[in-house]
Amino acid sequence: MTNDVMNVFYSNACCLTNKMAELKHHIAANKYDFVCVSETHFNNELSRAETEIPGYITFRADRDFKLDRTMNNNTVSDCGGSVIYVHQRIEITETIIGPESIALCFECNIGKVAIACIYRSPSLNKQQDKQLLNFIRRIFEDETIHAKFCFGDYNLSHVSWISGTILGQNNSENGIIQRQQHYLELIHELGLSWLLTTEVTRRRLNNSTGEMHESLLDQLLFTDDSLVNDFKLGCHLGKSDHVTISVELSLPHLSSLEDGKVQNEERRCWSKVKSEEILDWSHEINWDFDCNDINNLSVNEMWAVMLDKLNLLSNRIPLQSTQSNTDINYNTPWVNRSLKRAIRTKNKAWNVFDLNPSKMNWNIALEKQQIFENCEHDARLKYEKKVTKNLKYHSRAFFSYLRSRNKVKETVTSLVKPDGSRTTSDHATAECLANAFSSVFVEEPQGPLPEACYRR
Repeated sequence: MTNDVMNVFYSNACCLTNKMAELKHHIAANKYDFVCVSETHFNNELSRAETEIPGYITFRADRDFKLDRTMNNNTVSDCGGSVIYVHQRIEITETIIGPESIALCFECNIGKVAIACIYRSPSLNKQQDKQLLNFIRRIFEDETIHAKFCFGDYNLSHVSWISGTILGQNNSENGIIQRQQHYLELIHELGLSWLLTTEVTRRRLNNSTGEMHESLLDQLLFTDDSLVNDFKLGCHLGKSDHVTISVELSLPHLSSLEDGKVQNEERRCWSKVKSEEILDWSHEINWDFDCNDINNLSVNEMWAVMLDKLNLLSNRIPLQSTQSNTDINYNTPWVNRSLKRAIRTKNKAWNVFDLNPSKMNWNIALEKQQIFENCEHDARLKYEKKVTKNLKYHSRAFFSYLRSRNKVKETVTSLVKPDGSRTTSDHATAECLANAFSSVFVEEPQGPLPEACYRR
């Protein structure tokens, strides 16, 4: 990550829930700014801890509607959906939600930029296709956004990206071809450019015939050709039949981004001072409050007086210059040499398959993929047994690992006030919470407590 380049990763995961570990390994090796994944199969039953990645903010757009083939069911299909993981150093200013698609806006020196992740199921009906078309139009027609980038699996199998036309007859009565024609017309109407032309983004083996079907379904649509520096097709994510796409975008001098900048900070080093010295210094401070001052001062004013007394003690603690790296270590603690070797072997097998997509190479790649998944599972289990076995003597590693696995940090967003309405700001929520606590406080009289308060 640099000040003038952004790296974006995209993939159709074909269910991301069982590929999160591999995705985290991939991010650890490349440290992307944005990670866009379509067809996540996320739903409301998944907790935040199951879908989050350390150091990244998660933005999800799960499928909240039914497809024609699921109309007879009582529940929404758990397929589809999109997610964007944004590096925590990037400040998102606007979120636009569409049908199982999402767009995020942020500011940089060239202006407002939008990055979107789109998934278009081939089973959408006309109304659902129209909603997705309106979502794409909304992004690209927004004049306040300077640059737009839409990654996604559009499933436009009848489009020739070389010529930008529909394969076959233009006036076909086939409903599928007609709906794909609408997307192509919108692309030409908005004057969009696309990244891939002759590449293959999905290979699917027909087990009955043994034939390998190749297609270009994943695409990047954008408005400014000068902002796309380079791209690279990578190996599959897990057992997905889609390749991954890494794109380098030229976005100069990104605000709020400084790649791994090491900052010098000065902090009070309490560990260098003996506890006896701190006690001696504390005895030199007058901790008493005048009763008249207590009756006349507010809570904030009394805290200010107390803070001044604490600073008298803190100022005697020596300062220590520290270096804090704003970057994050994404590597998981159980990654060992055998696991790294399995990752390299798996990636090499998929690359060989992409160069020569035969059934034999497909089976070899699947075998290497399974070896990697087994190795990753064994490595994690071995590490967990290690920290658990040493819990009695080395509890720090155990509790550190537990904290790293707990990514859910729920906050109180709103509360119900006595009049029945809900709070709309953090300040109002804090006031409501403080009033609830203060309502059960007992105001004690000044001076010593009565004897009845002591245990006998």
